[in-house]
Parts: sequence; structure tokens; C-alpha cells
Amino acid sequence: MKRWPSSISTLCVGHRQLYVLACTVLLACILAYSVALAGPLLFDDVPNLTANHFLHINGRVFDDWRVAIQSSDAGLLHRPLAMFTFALNYVVSGGFSPVSLKTTNLAIHLLNGVLIYCFCQTVLRAPALRNLQLGRYACRVVALLAASIWLLHPLHVTTVLYTVQRMAQLSTLFTLTGLLLFCRYRLRWAESGAATGELIAAALWLLIIGAAALLSKENGALLPWLIAAVEVTLFYGVWRGQDRWQLFWLGWAVFALPIVLVLLVWLVSPETLAGRFWGREFSLEERLLTQGRLLWTYLGWTVLPNIVDMGFFHDDIVISQGLWSPATTALSLLAWVGAIAVALLLRKRYPLFMFALFFYLVAHSMESSFLPLEMAFEHRNYLPSVGICLFIALALYRLAAHFSGLRLRVVVGAVLAGLTVLLAISSSVWSDQLTLARYNVVNHPASPRANFYYANALFKRLDQADAVALSEQEQRELAIKSRYHFNRMYELDGREFAALVMLYQIDTLYFPRLAEENDWLSKLQVLARTRQLRPSDVTALGALVEFSLKATDQSGTSLVLHLLDEITKRYPRRSDLAILRYRYLAGQEKANAQELLTLLEQEAAANPGSTQVYGYLVQSYGNDSIDKTYQTIGTWMRHDKSRMDLPVIRRIFAH
Repeated sequence: MKRWPSSISTLCVGHRQLYVLACTVLLACILAYSVALAGPLLFDDVPNLTANHFLHINGRVFDDWRVAIQSSDAGLLHRPLAMFTFALNYVVSGGFSPVSLKTTNLAIHLLNGVLIYCFCQTVLRAPALRNLQLGRYACRVVALLAASIWLLHPLHVTTVLYTVQRMAQLSTLFTLTGLLLFCRYRLRWAESGAATGELIAAALWLLIIGAAALLSKENGALLPWLIAAVEVTLFYGVWRGQDRWQLFWLGWAVFALPIVLVLLVWLVSPETLAGRFWGREFSLEERLLTQGRLLWTYLGWTVLPNIVDMGFFHDDIVISQGLWSPATTALSLLAWVGAIAVALLLRKRYPLFMFALFFYLVAHSMESSFLPLEMAFEHRNYLPSVGICLFIALALYRLAAHFSGLRLRVVVGAVLAGLTVLLAISSSVWSDQLTLARYNVVNHPASPRANFYYANALFKRLDQADAVALSEQEQRELAIKSRYHFNRMYELDGREFAALVMLYQIDTLYFPRLAEENDWLSKLQVLARTRQLRPSDVTALGALVEFSLKATDQSGTSLVLHLLDEITKRYPRRSDLAILRYRYLAGQEKANAQELLTLLEQEAAANPGSTQVYGYLVQSYGNDSIDKTYQTIGTWMRHDKSRMDLPVIRRIFAH
């Protein structure tokens, strides 16, 4: 019987072990997430998915697909590729099933893990890392460990289980594909160069993949900068086995270009950047200073995951008012300067440290810098953590090799088992809305949003008292607890519409004496005079309108109407506010049809480009004024240049 050489036999056994480990990690990831796949749709899932009627299609009409993929208000390009996948989910499942949506997210997460394995394996063969002297098998071990850490990391729970973050997942998927393609080409070019045709082919492929990343989410625009980061940290301008200084400095020039452009904009026209923060409660300077601290926080969560500190809400983070307020601001910025300086000085000896650091900072550059976005979200680490996970994997591999008594499989098993347990705990929290709300408020008691979300979850359960057969005592306890957390939100942030609206509702229903003492509607009026209106405020005003129309006590009618009038005057070009006012007036028992029609006609004349009002106008005219109905539809279509409302107009004619 023929015997294999011992070296080949050992290699085959090693590959079998890697295969078993890979299958085990994938299975562990699926099982850990499976407990939450039926969990509720939350927050932005509602306006983007369940309340987005453009996505509710049967898939038989081509134009419905066109409208569906353009139906997102997020980003400059509306993220059509991500919206296409949501529409596909709706068509396949016959509706928006949480299981269908979140299972798709999990599948994308697993596919990203496979891409990370391939990408890390390719990175470890780069010219700058030859001094590591890793063989092919060792590269596969480290790459698989990096991908496993990333797949099982609890920091990514929010990205996978918060359905709309599929946009971030898809952007990451195409960005990783582009980086993998570049690295594969670049390895060959480093050894044997490339013909012009191959360079053009590579550029075209990267252009297509980059476009797909960009059409999933705007972060995809970072692909060229990430490619430049890979070039300057791992390839050093090597071409056909030789160092080419022209290519080396070209890589650094491309890498520095985005930084130079942003600095030039800041120097020439600082208001271009700072002026975009008019709708925020913080300035550009405050955001930049705070991000310096947050980037260290994100890094800490990646290296040592602390699921107690993690969570959906991070609005309890102290905003940096200056370099020394708090003092950690200056220390954080100084530490970043020091880390970059060390990476540059030791780039020859520790090139992977420089790669991980630059990759992390570049991948964070869009959402964690000068754009007027929310301060902190965990999903922003989905792509940036890839380089850190590779660095951790190599460190663990070296640690096991350094200590002869420390077996690699023991180290790997302990790390992955620990991550799996943390992932399972974090995922289980997402299985139920009330559990998630309670978890967030326990871990972040100073978060206004966590308090509001928990209070709202309790309030919804209270609203279902009859359906779940709650006793009067249980209802009373729920009302008290719900009110406590609504009030806690108001104490933490007195400039939130939502807290005042919900306190008005719960006091009107359950605590009438407190309603008289606090006069929440008057406080809401005072706040409305100075508050910069946000989308969440319009949602809160919509809830106030619905509640006021259903309330048996109509004593607050004039105050609600006065509030809507004041806000509409402050924002005369906001048709959503005008429609809220119309809906409120239309819901009154003594509504005057002619006055309501005049209100809609005035709004259409004042803001003809805002197409929301035309549907209400057509409904008001009905069959009584056919000529005006057709004129309105004609005006509607003239202003709806992208024909987003064409399905709605077709339904009008169908009826």
C-alpha cells in the first residue's frame, strides 16, 4: 500500500482541521444569530421598509422595481442597490417578514466573512510582510482566525440584526471584493509587472465594483482611498521585483489627496463644512473633537469586547466642548498623532500595524469626521474592524508560537468560544422589543433615547392591556414605569419633542392631575420656537395629531393647532408639516371642506415642487371637479420628474 510522505500527510491533516474550524465557526455564527431572526423591525426599519409603500410590490411590473429602488431618502444616490434587495425580499416573502429580512442580512454577513478570509490571506503575501516568513498554511490559519474573530464579534450585532444596516453590509461586501481584486492583481504586478490591457481591465473591474459599493451606501466611495492605503502600507511601490520610487510616491500622493482636499475646503470656505451643522445640537468642531475620543472607544470594543458598554444607543456620550472639556479629548488626539507617528517610524519592522491603523482610520473617515451625522453608532465599525481583526489574529498566532507550552488550538478555541458566548448573549437581547429596550436602558441609564425607547415599549404593552389580559394593578405599574422613563428622557434632554409629546399623552390618559400641573403642550410650544426641526420631531408631531384626534377630551385642540401653525410658519417650505396641519383640521368634527381645500391649494401653489400635497388635492376634488383633478395630476407629473409617484397615479385611475 502506498504511503504519503509525512510532510504531505501533515499538510492534509492541517487543511482538514482548517475546514472543520471554518464550518464550526459558520455554524456557531448561524446559531448565535438565529435566536433573534424573528425579532421586531425597529426605528428606521419603519420609514424605510414597512411604511415605504413604494417597496410593497408584487414584482410583476417593471416600473414598480424602478420606483422601489429609488424610494430611499437616505444619501445623495438613494442607495438603489440596497433598496433592490429589500424589494426582492418583499416579493419573495409576499411581505416584510422579520425572519426573511434578517436571514438575508445574516447570509450577507457570512459571505463577508468568506471575503475577509480571502482578503487577509492575500494581504499576508504582500511584499511588506515577507519578513514574517509565513508559509501558505500559516497564512491560511491567520486569515481564518481573523475572519472568525470578525464573524463572531458582538460589535457587529447591530449591523446584522438592525435590518436597514444591510446598506452598510452590502457596501462592505463590494468594498472587500474590490480590495481583494486589487490585492490579487497587485501581487502579480509586484512579481512580473502588467501589460496595458491588464491595467485597463483591472481599472474597469474596480470601477464597476466601486460603483456597486457606492450604490449600496456612500461609504463605498472610500474604496479608492482604501486601495491607496493598501498600496502605501503593504506594497511600497514594488513592481517586477524592484522598488519603483515613482510608484511609491504616487501611492502616497493618492493617499494624501483626500486629506489635502478637505483641508483646502476648510481653509478657503470653512462655512461649506461648518454650515451643514445648522440642524444639529453640536458644531463641526465639537463633532471632530468628540470623534477623536470615540475612535479609541470603538477600538477598545474591537480588541476587548465589552457587551455592557455596547448597545443600540450611545447618545449618553459626553460631547467635547473643547480640547480640555473633557480632558480626555486632548489626550485622545495626542494619542492618535503618536500612534500614526509610531506606525510610520516602525513601518519596516511592523508593517501590519501600519496597515491595520491606516485601514481603520480611512474606513472610519466618512462617518466619523466632518459630516453632520449622529455622534456614535456601532455599525460604523463593520468595515474598519477588518484590519484590526487581522492584526489580533497574527498577534495570537505569534503568541502561541513564542510560548512553547501554549498550543495554538487552545488559544484559538478559547478566543472563539468567548466571542461566541458574547455574541449569543448580545443576539438574544434582540429577540424581543421589550427585552432590547430594557437591556439598553440598564446599560445606558443616562441615554435619553434608551429611556424613551423603553418607555415607549412599556406604553405599547399598556395599550395592549385587554389583548394580553393585564390586571388593573399591572396596568397601573406599567403606566408609572413608562411615565418615569419618559420623564427621565425629558430630564436628560429637555429639547426633545418626543418626550414632551409622550408625557402629554400618558398624563392625559392616566395622570390627569400631572397633566394640569405640567401643561406639556405649552412647554412644547416654547420649545418649537427655537428647536431645529428633525425628522424624529415630525414623527412625534404626527403621533400628537393622531392622539389628539382620538382623545375624548378636546380641551387641548386650540393649543395643538396653534403649535402646528407656529412650526409651519417657521418652516413654510415643509409640505409634511402642512399636511399634518391639514390632517388635524380634517379630523375635526366641524371641519369645513372648502377651507381644507383652500389650504391644500395654497400649499400646492406655495411649494409646487413638493409632490406630497397633490394626492390629497386629487382626493379632495374627486369626481366633483374632474377638470381640476386632471389639472392637478398634470401638475403633479410635471414636478415629479423621476416619476416616483407614477404607481400612485395609476392606482387613482384604476379606481
